[in-house]
Amino acid sequence: MMADAFLGLNILHDTSAALVVDGELVAAVEQERFNRDRHTTDFPKDAVDYCLEAADLRREDLRGVAVTFDYDEFRTNDNPFERHTNNHDDTTMGGRARILADNRSTWDAARRELVEFGFPKARYLRHHLTHAACGYYLSDFDEAGVIVVDGRGEREATTLWHAQGPKINNLESYNVNDSLGQLYTYVTSLCGLYGNIGNEGKTMGLSGYGSNRFDFGSVLTFDHDRYRIHRDELRKFAQYRAPLGKPDRNARDLAYAVQEKLEEAFRFLTARVRSLTDCQDLVLSGGVALNCNANGMLVASDAVSDLYVPPAANDAGTAVGAALLQWAEFSGGRPRTPANQVYLGERADRSAIDRAVTSGGVNSVRVQRPEAVAARAIASGLIIGWYQDRMEFGPRALGNRSILADPRDPSMPDKLNNRVKFRESWRPFAPSALAEHASAWFGPAVDSPYMLLSLEVLPERRHLVPAITHVDGSSRVQTVERERNPLYHRLIEEFHRITGVPMVVNTSLNIRGEPIARTPEDAVQCLVESGLDLVFLGDTVAWKDDVDINSLISGESNK
Repeated sequence: MMADAFLGLNILHDTSAALVVDGELVAAVEQERFNRDRHTTDFPKDAVDYCLEAADLRREDLRGVAVTFDYDEFRTNDNPFERHTNNHDDTTMGGRARILADNRSTWDAARRELVEFGFPKARYLRHHLTHAACGYYLSDFDEAGVIVVDGRGEREATTLWHAQGPKINNLESYNVNDSLGQLYTYVTSLCGLYGNIGNEGKTMGLSGYGSNRFDFGSVLTFDHDRYRIHRDELRKFAQYRAPLGKPDRNARDLAYAVQEKLEEAFRFLTARVRSLTDCQDLVLSGGVALNCNANGMLVASDAVSDLYVPPAANDAGTAVGAALLQWAEFSGGRPRTPANQVYLGERADRSAIDRAVTSGGVNSVRVQRPEAVAARAIASGLIIGWYQDRMEFGPRALGNRSILADPRDPSMPDKLNNRVKFRESWRPFAPSALAEHASAWFGPAVDSPYMLLSLEVLPERRHLVPAITHVDGSSRVQTVERERNPLYHRLIEEFHRITGVPMVVNTSLNIRGEPIARTPEDAVQCLVESGLDLVFLGDTVAWKDDVDINSLISGESNK
């Protein structure tokens, strides 16, 4: 009997594809992993091919295809678009005409691409609905309030929803003029950090170094049931703009100010959706939901009983929402909550790994227990790449395409930023911690499997793990459960046995400007072109000439 398969396509930025078969999410991947262009706008052709191959399906086997934007609605919208907001949005008659022309051009391009790549009958779904569906259907909540916050959808930038069973109903919307995402992006630009899309996370990290010198009280205001962004008040801060790539004291304090107001907005919206739904459980989705500090603030408060943020809360995740929405409409029921929500990409086979190490000209050997060798390497101060099993979906590396290091070394952030990641020296690093030990190191005691919550490093522990403790005492934690990722859990267990510390530093396996590694060749390239000491690819260890691999392997054989 033919499977009931539904494909979701995001063809905006961070383009992606996701496949649901018989109510189960079986594959999802971003196009950037294939074309190596971060935040790519290219049509996700390779992502589609992977998803279909993973399920052994052809295009003609698909029961439905949907994209994550209603282009018919978008083409008639003359509200200022994001790039205009960043350059002082032009709301004159001529400016709106140019915006409308741009939007129609985007609509024409979308139609052409769908025809060109074989999906002329693809449905258009509302953008914020696909964000809401990605979050709610992946959660295990039977009923929840849902908040979607991003730069913009077709016309809206913030939306509130009530979700119950298979149904997701819109309650309230804010248009693009009150976009929290665009507010944050504009301040990111003022901080000298907006070189390209996706740099807002730098502002979040920079905010920890700032002070309350700037008051954004007149920029973002609240009444009893609505917030409002005042653009004229915001533009007054343009005088403090920092040069690109050179954030100064003003930048640090602007970052602090916008982060404080964003967290206030999150509290306000959470209270509002609770008043409308009487739901204690909350789902957050949209690109702004990647703000770990704001998410962590919510879980540390009594604002919600439980919070769920999908691992791909950004636009890449809308492809998952589009696929799940089609299944829910077709079946009349809610899709099954998948146990695996992250490790949805491809895995390399043995021959691909062998070819990669040979063509890369690096040393290599196979070991019986790579997790034990890796733990010894990390404990001895080496920086390793960890390339295992299926690739993660979403912007976080969560233990399968990761760079790992020792959290006890206070100089490790500088080593990683300067030798490996080639990025700003002030940017913090995150830990992967054993879930069963996390509450003894971080507060509050909550699960954080997708590295989307900033938690407090307990004061008495901070001196033990300086490499993952940000200047404000916080840390963006991933809690690792044995059931979710057994091999990664064993590695951290072994490191814990050696050092007494139940966590490792975890950052994505890539260098600056590159997407997360997809192939073994990508991983070996990271080794060759950066200060990585070793890369583990399955049970193969690849290394450079200045690493004493024999002592690491002999340590393994002595256990």
